[in-house]
Amino acid sequence: MRNILKLTTILSLVLVFGCSDDDSSSRFSNDPSVGWIEFLNADDIEISLDNTVGSTISIPVKMAVPLNETDLNIAYTLESVAGADPNTLFSNNTNLLVPAGEGGTALILGNPSIVFDITSDEIQNLTEPLIFDVVLQSTDRNTVQIGIPGTDRPTSNRVIICPSLAAGVFAALGDYSLAVVTETGPFGDQFEPDVVVTVVEGDNGEFSRTFQVDYLPGIGAGLPVVDVDFEFTEDGTVISGPISTGVGCGAEILLDAGEAATLPCGDATITINLLDFAGGSGNCGPEDVETTIVLTKL
Repeated sequence: MRNILKLTTILSLVLVFGCSDDDSSSRFSNDPSVGWIEFLNADDIEISLDNTVGSTISIPVKMAVPLNETDLNIAYTLESVAGADPNTLFSNNTNLLVPAGEGGTALILGNPSIVFDITSDEIQNLTEPLIFDVVLQSTDRNTVQIGIPGTDRPTSNRVIICPSLAAGVFAALGDYSLAVVTETGPFGDQFEPDVVVTVVEGDNGEFSRTFQVDYLPGIGAGLPVVDVDFEFTEDGTVISGPISTGVGCGAEILLDAGEAATLPCGDATITINLLDFAGGSGNCGPEDVETTIVLTKL
């Protein structure tokens, strides 16, 4: 009798654990042809036509479908955010075909990708940023859906294409609000927070710029006003230094170029890295204080 009770208890435990496993499994696992589609990555894709290597942009798509036994068509749309309409610039038919036997969770031949050709004259000669969203919409198989409702699966990817300097219509002129985004300098703010400066073309060609701003406004004299000269180059945005400040502790403090900043995408914001007390100039003690300026167009 005891043996029968023991066997009954063991069988009950097996049944309980078996049911528990079934309850916790995904609703997609019962049928290997059922699943969902999403983008492999959620991050924005940003490229500069000055630095791009290659002729295409590829956005990989993740197929959470164990078996892809028949051709799968994935419909998507291109939704303009800023700049020209991407639907007029790309020849994509907004349908991604995944042939039978490819894709799936086994990654046969890798992840399928939505590909954009960027070699056309219309793309290469962009004069303003092209920003658009690629949005997955549907599939032609009712057992494969886009994303999972109630989750944050990435079903939209943003593409940002920045025009090249050579496009010839690179403004970066006019009034900007200046902000120093690094720590306050050894003698207080290097420049007045949110001060408005006027950026004009510099003396070194169409990609050089300059503006005037009060250095060390906390000293109370309202001077010196310094000329900040910078250039847009293939390596990035760089200061044309050294810059004289006219103040110091026995010698003149100089501002000079820091690490080249990433070229702006359009002219809405410009980042400039410089060194305050460059090379220990000024004889005040500090040396090469890394300072980052962000200019925001008004």
